[in-house]
Amino acid sequence: MADIHSPLDQLADISEPALQQSFALAPLWWLLLIVVLSALTYLLLRLYKRWRYFAARRQALQLLEKISIEPDAAAQINQLLKRVLQHYQPAHPALSMPTQQWQSWLAQQHSKPLPDLSRLLYQAGSDSSANEQFYQFAKAWLCSYSGKAQPSVINSQEAANA
Repeated sequence: MADIHSPLDQLADISEPALQQSFALAPLWWLLLIVVLSALTYLLLRLYKRWRYFAARRQALQLLEKISIEPDAAAQINQLLKRVLQHYQPAHPALSMPTQQWQSWLAQQHSKPLPDLSRLLYQAGSDSSANEQFYQFAKAWLCSYSGKAQPSVINSQEAANA
């Protein structure tokens, strides 16, 4: 007698591939991930350095808020402006200028009106409106000051002496 076997008996069972347990990225994706993480680290470092760089300006604005209440505010505001300028540019020529030249240099830096500093700083009676105007100017100057090199005012007498 002949063997009667069904063709189905000759078929093998379907075997499923092994389940992948780990996730592997292609080398190009690893390279891209490293570049993106490096760029993000660089950006965060730059932002942190910028934040630290402008810490003196932020602190000066906080001190300016405290100074505005005091009666001899004009001298303290003037000193605060010079300290900020000295922090960002220690050798700036405006730091050693007489009052009138310092005032004209400040006036060039911002469009807000600036009161007469020689009267405000050296006169015995305090003018509250001039103090307030100087306070507003200082606040605007500090908010807009970038800490970068700015042109200085040199009058004809200084140019002749140089």
